[in-house]
Amino acid sequence: MPRQPSRRARITATVAAHTLRPITRMVPGNALGLAFTRGVLAGSLHAFGTRSRSTVIPVDEPVLDSGRVVGEWVRPRHLDADAARTDAVILYIHGSAYVGCSTSTHRGLVSRIAEQTGLDVFSVEYRLAPRHVFPAAVDDVARAHGWLLDQGVSPHRIILMGDSAGGHLAVDLALHLVRSHEAPPAALAVFSPLVDHSFALSRRRERLRPDPLVTAADAQRLIDRYVGHTDITHPRLTHVFAAGEVLPPTLIQAGGGEMLVADAHALHDALAAAGTPVTLEVWPGQIHVFQAMPRLVPEADAALRRATDFVTRAAARARLSVVDDASGSGMSA
Repeated sequence: MPRQPSRRARITATVAAHTLRPITRMVPGNALGLAFTRGVLAGSLHAFGTRSRSTVIPVDEPVLDSGRVVGEWVRPRHLDADAARTDAVILYIHGSAYVGCSTSTHRGLVSRIAEQTGLDVFSVEYRLAPRHVFPAAVDDVARAHGWLLDQGVSPHRIILMGDSAGGHLAVDLALHLVRSHEAPPAALAVFSPLVDHSFALSRRRERLRPDPLVTAADAQRLIDRYVGHTDITHPRLTHVFAAGEVLPPTLIQAGGGEMLVADAHALHDALAAAGTPVTLEVWPGQIHVFQAMPRLVPEADAALRRATDFVTRAAARARLSVVDDASGSGMSA
């Protein structure tokens, strides 16, 4: 990892601090303001990300609980588009404060993950606030996980990934599975995860170094549209890890220039204290979810390569584990 941000990263942060951050301060908190915010998020990811190079297969299927699973398979180019995959797969959960973005906006990032790991990625679409408040996103992510199991994917071969609010949803799903005594995923990898819905950590951080993209107060206003009237101490919003609540191996990446780096540190410390093998990477000077913007900063590709290497190793361990279990029981893998 670099010790200092690249020149392009420093320029990006400076320009954002003098343009995007002041603009977001003036955005009204009504429907028009939300539409503007969604447009900025989508436009930024399309402009500074990359186009999908993978095979994309839309999914919109009913499930037994009368809900629907909506999303898309993103499959590496070298794989047959019609081939059913039952080995390791990635469940990716996009972010953007539960109010914006989609599988479409994150398709470039997810495609790079698929190509670098050689794994199928199911990018899940979840219902957005303010129309759909907590626990809509939680339910949709859990439904997608159950649907993968119904497709024949072993629970031990599912790897969870997510960014920002999607990082929170990924950790939440893994913790829920552990607490429910269900099979956990093989690993987690999260980018700039949201941890503290009160934004107390972010406020303390921004007193030391303001986030170049947004203030803690403005970010909280977006998050509050999802939280609604629910107390933020709800166990599916504020995660308190008890001793022995060990999650699978976890990688956390965050930018050193963003306020959610405080959340990343808090998540790392909580997981480590509970016994989870966890690695935290703070990339100097980087903005929120910089991995999604390789046209903007060169560190995006380097960080994503480290994350996909982590995922590839986790997938290999999962395959070996299943083979060992099958051999021990006299079954063929």
